[in-house]
Amino acid sequence: MTAASSRDARAVATKGPLVAGVELSATVARVIVATRENARLRITGRGEAGLAEGAVVGGLVVDRESVAAALTTAYGAAERGQRSERSIVAIDGDDVRTYHLSTSFERESSSAPVAPNEISRATREAATVTAKTAAANAEDDPALRGVPTARLHEDVASLSLDGRHLATLVGQRGGLVEVWSDVSVAPLVLSGAAIGALETARHRGAIVPGAYALGRLLTESGVLDAGVLRLGADVTSLAVLREGRVVATRAFGLGRIAIASRPDRLEADARVWADCVIASLHTLDGLPPARWLFVGVPDSLSALPRALGEAVGGVRGGAVDVAPLSVGIASRAYSDVTLRADDLVAVGAAAIASGIFAS
Repeated sequence: MTAASSRDARAVATKGPLVAGVELSATVARVIVATRENARLRITGRGEAGLAEGAVVGGLVVDRESVAAALTTAYGAAERGQRSERSIVAIDGDDVRTYHLSTSFERESSSAPVAPNEISRATREAATVTAKTAAANAEDDPALRGVPTARLHEDVASLSLDGRHLATLVGQRGGLVEVWSDVSVAPLVLSGAAIGALETARHRGAIVPGAYALGRLLTESGVLDAGVLRLGADVTSLAVLREGRVVATRAFGLGRIAIASRPDRLEADARVWADCVIASLHTLDGLPPARWLFVGVPDSLSALPRALGEAVGGVRGGAVDVAPLSVGIASRAYSDVTLRADDLVAVGAAAIASGIFAS
């Protein structure tokens, strides 16, 4: 075997199955098809189809048949005759929650190097603890109390050893292992409706909050500290990134359609919207980020990011950097097709489906 053929064999060995990231919003069903190549996501196709008014409201699929038909069209354009093996559907709504939890474990010997089985055991035990904690938090949430919920997604966001966040803990020495986990939950009716539409379109998969999918894509692409905000048709969603982790996700039911319907009140409505962003972060430890990236804001609504900068600056007591999100920031992915910033939620969902964040 030549050196070139050996490299080719290794490349083939690290290529993953074809997966799909799906975004369902109030106006569009968007599908990104991709595959894992080494530690990056290679995007091979995209497709989208418009949704009828009222088909999806606040993340809830109301008209399963029409949404399934749109998904079928979008999948057809993105898959290009191939078949994706797994899908992750991104949705955002007022009652979708992601809990960001940490679990600590004392090692028997801080002088011994960390072994792989220690990490496996720590992540398994952390998963058990965080699942119980997330369930308890959901029960204590006034919006979810008494509402049947489903656990959408759980993931190990990062590991640290004695407070040091490292690419790998194996072989390192230290006494305290900390596992940072993300667990998402939503009302069962919301998750069930989205899964039902996906299965009607003859695909199978799971659900993840759109804000989390986008935020995780950016942290894994090297964005350490920022707020990431997406203005949807009927929902605003955001993620707060801190020290390379998603530490908070929020969503509230005020979107582009409602704001654009009152052009004569735009400046005042922009201030109200920005106040809603600040209010959604009232439980966040510390100040809101000094850097914000936004997507989904047309030029006609440029008053919104301007108002956001003023509102955040008022809280922080200093200047705030507010700028549009560009595709190039998501460096963990690369594409064979042309992408827009609006596609990045679905790209993040595809990345989660591919498993690249676990590497």
